[in-house]
Amino acid sequence: MSIFVTYSHKQSEWVHQRLIPVLRAAGGDVLVDTDFKAGQTVIGQMDKLQSGAGHHVLVITAEYVASPYCRHEMEQAIKSDPGFAHGKVLPISQDGTPLPPELSGAGGLGSEPIHVDLCDDKKDDGWALLLKSCSLTLRGAAAPNWLRALDQTRTHLERNESVNLVVKNGNVDWRLWIDQLKETRFQQIAIVDLEDPRSVPREGLIAQILRATGRSNLAVPAPHNDLPVLAKAFEKAPRCWLALKHFDSVKHRGQYGHDLFSSLRWLVMDEKKLVLLAQSRAPIATLLPPQHDLSLIDFKTVELG
Repeated sequence: MSIFVTYSHKQSEWVHQRLIPVLRAAGGDVLVDTDFKAGQTVIGQMDKLQSGAGHHVLVITAEYVASPYCRHEMEQAIKSDPGFAHGKVLPISQDGTPLPPELSGAGGLGSEPIHVDLCDDKKDDGWALLLKSCSLTLRGAAAPNWLRALDQTRTHLERNESVNLVVKNGNVDWRLWIDQLKETRFQQIAIVDLEDPRSVPREGLIAQILRATGRSNLAVPAPHNDLPVLAKAFEKAPRCWLALKHFDSVKHRGQYGHDLFSSLRWLVMDEKKLVLLAQSRAPIATLLPPQHDLSLIDFKTVELG
């Protein structure tokens, strides 16, 4: 079911970095005003987009209540469920601002819709109520944990610290989590999937790394002539951030060879040309021998789920 989110642009960062990622992670089809097109009226597009929504999430703040556009969207939401009998209107208290009269029970005791308190969005109660009200389920991870993992990882990457994203719970949609990390937190990260058949041969993995980091014009020769190409590709380039999905596969890829791992460690630790995000089901320390070259990288552990 589609969900229309109405909010003041003063809360744009919170809405796009916290609210919408959680709704989409739980399977919601989210509609927002960023889908508007040029050459058409704002109100007309707003009404058309909102009219097709099954739920209307209202992010109530002082700025929202003061905005004519926001109040118009609120009125349209109320028209879709005038008596609040079907649970289509879902007000969120985001800064403690009292609900406007249209939502605050002006029609008598019990006539107001149940509102969701997300003034402190690090608590799970409000998120759980919101998702339940939208008939959504965030599998394998509570919403605060999902968001905390995004924020922790961004902080580490901004500090040029490599990260081991550990996902022990098989129900967690960590692929979507990585997509959201790139979309909402750290757009410059490149992504390589070690389960991609093209990444299974060593020269294939190197080619995938070069392609993902914008160096697809370089031909990769067979081992051991491939490593000088890898080193040269990053020689005069700025630092890159690289996510390696299904890092557990490394344990079974003897064809990669010790010298490839040594080269990656050199690019991370010595040359400081790479920062890694390695996603795995188990901590890297349990996947590799203590003296393995990649074990020498100082990975910061972030757990999801």
